[in-house]
Amino acid sequence: MSHRPHKGFTLIELLVVIAIIAVLIALLLPAVQAAREAARRMQCTNNLKQLGLAMHNYHQAQNTFPMGRMGLNYTYPAYITNNPNRRTWALSIMPFMEQNAIFQAINFSLSFYEAANTTVIMTKVGGFHCPSDPNTDAIEVGSTSVQRREGNYVANWGNSHFNQADTPNGTGGVYWNAPDPWIGPYGTPIRFLGAPFGGNVAKGINNITDGTSNTLLMAEVIIGLDTPGNTKLDVRGDIYNDDQVCATFMGVTPPNSTLPDSEGYCNYPFGLNPPCTTCGVNPSYVTSRSFHSGGVNALLSDGSVRFFKSSINPVTWSALSSSMGGEVLSSDSY
Repeated sequence: MSHRPHKGFTLIELLVVIAIIAVLIALLLPAVQAAREAARRMQCTNNLKQLGLAMHNYHQAQNTFPMGRMGLNYTYPAYITNNPNRRTWALSIMPFMEQNAIFQAINFSLSFYEAANTTVIMTKVGGFHCPSDPNTDAIEVGSTSVQRREGNYVANWGNSHFNQADTPNGTGGVYWNAPDPWIGPYGTPIRFLGAPFGGNVAKGINNITDGTSNTLLMAEVIIGLDTPGNTKLDVRGDIYNDDQVCATFMGVTPPNSTLPDSEGYCNYPFGLNPPCTTCGVNPSYVTSRSFHSGGVNALLSDGSVRFFKSSINPVTWSALSSSMGGEVLSSDSY
């Protein structure tokens, strides 16, 4: 009698095949992840370009960029506003982002957090979110218990802390007795040298004496997460909120700095939040951060978008964040 051989794999052959497949997956996965991140970074760049177009179209219509923040909540000896509502640049540019429906739904006689504006501030606008940030679906619950969406792109508030740029006459030191100069995190004095955005004042290209190609207009931040149950808030990326550092960044520290942000509402190390330390109210500042490898995307005042490495010289980054400092910047320094 003849015996026909059985067809199939031996155990050793099967294990070898599995091992080869595992090695191929291990080699392929980083490449796939890199390709996905490249696509997300490209989308992030495009979002900033669209925001740049919106800012410049607003400028063309109004001869200025929008106010960084506004409302009766913040008044100054040098400039008193009769506008009772609180809001930021994020609502002002909606018509120029092809979001006219949202703009028409805003009740401008009320502050952003009022119940009548809930539908507006709870609508997710893709142009405000970087796809590399896993927290783009996060919802901020403020002290008023009104929920709102957050975002990854914020306005440039200058080279110093928040309260110095938050003055309509650009001199600093008016609100909360902000010191100018003040001793920054590197132990050196920092003097406020102007910013494209401020509180209750609209600034234009003519106010950017350093040149639009040498001055940042917007940059990325990582959305800060609140603890469950609203026990502690993190306002970084709270773009509709006019309070403190919510919708802004400062050039005090370079992109993705390991030094902590300084702000009055700080929630760290909860979740994926970047480092921070609670400072009360003065001085407060937030640096630009992202989930991109090695740097952040940022929008210059001329409308161009560039990727700035985390290794950029802090002095150069500070000069890019000022609008009237007169610093000399070489094109190969960033």
